[in-house]
Amino acid sequence: GPGGVQEQRVVTDCDVAVMCGVKSRELFREHAKNGIHTVYLDKGYSRHSLMGAVRGWEYWRVAVDAHHPTTKFRWDYPSDRRENIGWSFKPWREKGDHIILAGSSQKYHDFYNLKEPTEWALNVIKKIRRVTDRKIIYRPKASYKAAVPIDGVGYSTGSEDIYSVLAGAHALITHGSNACFEAILSGVPCVILGDAIAKPLSSTAPEDIEFPRLATAYERTCWLNFLTYHQFTLSEFASGQAWKTI
Repeated sequence: GPGGVQEQRVVTDCDVAVMCGVKSRELFREHAKNGIHTVYLDKGYSRHSLMGAVRGWEYWRVAVDAHHPTTKFRWDYPSDRRENIGWSFKPWREKGDHIILAGSSQKYHDFYNLKEPTEWALNVIKKIRRVTDRKIIYRPKASYKAAVPIDGVGYSTGSEDIYSVLAGAHALITHGSNACFEAILSGVPCVILGDAIAKPLSSTAPEDIEFPRLATAYERTCWLNFLTYHQFTLSEFASGQAWKTI
């Protein structure tokens, strides 16, 4: 609420708090201060709509005490869930002509204490321009209604499929957009400035944009195995399978 943390009703007599979507940074910190773990839920990394009478997403991703599970990344997860989902990736692009700057919502920027999304994007563009003259395409998050084009760079709205923008791309740079997931699968390397899920496979500084890290096929396979154990269906939550894994 507008009054701050006190009106957000931090409950201290529970085992965990469950937060769905990007919510209050203060509330998140209050849980930690009170020794309460937060289970964070959001749209799955594979964003297929749920078929049937109940509308929603087929998978919901999970992180404990974080927005993404990147800090808990491990290489030794089984491959069974990845094989069941059918995830695969293309070889790294041999060449590309443009850079995609994928933005996030105002709520996300508030959560991470970042500058307003357009101002943040302008600062990143300046850093990119110091090391390359490649074409830049700015793709703000579709739900960020205050997004505006930026002079001197291309502009991609949410109505344009992300894979069409990734076609022929040299690299993608973002703080936390799920577009990095689609980029890695499409063979487009990333520069991750926050805790976006592709961070374990990517470069982390704008200055690396000309020569971003190209993870091995083994690394990308292990990464996909890890991700499949951090997203679950509603039936897996209902049966208890998801909670046992979490």
